[in-house]
Amino acid sequence: MRDGAGGYLVVGRNDRPLPELYVLRPFLPAVAGHRALGDGWQIWELGADAAVADSVALLVDIAAATRAPALLGSFLSAGRAAVEGFSGAGGYWRALVPAGPGAAPCAAEEMAGRAGLWAAAARRAVAGRPIADCLRTPPRTRADGVVEDLLSLLGLPGPAEAVPEPAAERR
Repeated sequence: MRDGAGGYLVVGRNDRPLPELYVLRPFLPAVAGHRALGDGWQIWELGADAAVADSVALLVDIAAATRAPALLGSFLSAGRAAVEGFSGAGGYWRALVPAGPGAAPCAAEEMAGRAGLWAAAARRAVAGRPIADCLRTPPRTRADGVVEDLLSLLGLPGPAEAVPEPAAERR
């Protein structure tokens, strides 16, 4: 995603490409790229024209369709991003990356705890302190780089060797 450009990253785990899921099909025209991670995890980039109206409902629907936790990263102005997650075990959470000026000192720790519950639901063991530090740290370069750092801290696997291509229109 270009610096300063709006848009979304949809992160989920499934054997099929995520946009093939019923809940994500309306966003198929906005797909700007994707990457496959190990263990079935995927990151799909949606352009700013995707216009996600209800991120909580979208995350709940993705988690229900994939039977796995889901994340949504959205890029805001001034080099900031919001990361939202949902899992059946950990519920919903939302964190601004980095947490803005004036944020309560405990906000990063609270969000790190909720993110840790998300990671546990994704069967990943993570430490809370590095997540809290990431949420407090101003971006070194671009907001999407901080989101990538956060995904790594949540224990998501690295890139898979082969990137799945979207399936052809089914007849």
